[in-house]
Amino acid sequence: MRLPKLVIRIANAATNLALLTGLPRPPYTRMNALIVETTGRWSGKRRRVPVGYLDDNGRIVVVVEDGLRAHWVRNSLARDGRLRVHFRGQWRSAQLRVLDSDPESYLERMNRVHAAFVRSHASTPGVVEIVLESGAKEGARPRASA
Repeated sequence: MRLPKLVIRIANAATNLALLTGLPRPPYTRMNALIVETTGRWSGKRRRVPVGYLDDNGRIVVVVEDGLRAHWVRNSLARDGRLRVHFRGQWRSAQLRVLDSDPESYLERMNRVHAAFVRSHASTPGVVEIVLESGAKEGARPRASA
């Protein structure tokens, strides 16, 4: 059963606001959810989507409900996997990598409520990794050398 688009938009907006301000919105906090920002393939507009993730020994792993058909994944792949993420309170440039892995092995280790939601709404689940670019964080100013 798919949720109506209006319900999804309202829920996503509320979750984005909570993550940007650092407020928990159960089952999501900055420790298990982030905001993915992509540029629309056709519109060129900025798109922001909250996603739950698993910290897999320092790797950011996301089980995507619609796999490679998800719009944010397709938008990122259209730009050679480039995207931005609001991760633990800061905007960062990142790269998307598609993993050939079993989604269930990651869902078993994720937040139970989030994993249940993904399982119940997934059409063709897929697994991606978000690799943060090294170097200065976006918005950070380089330190002056003394």
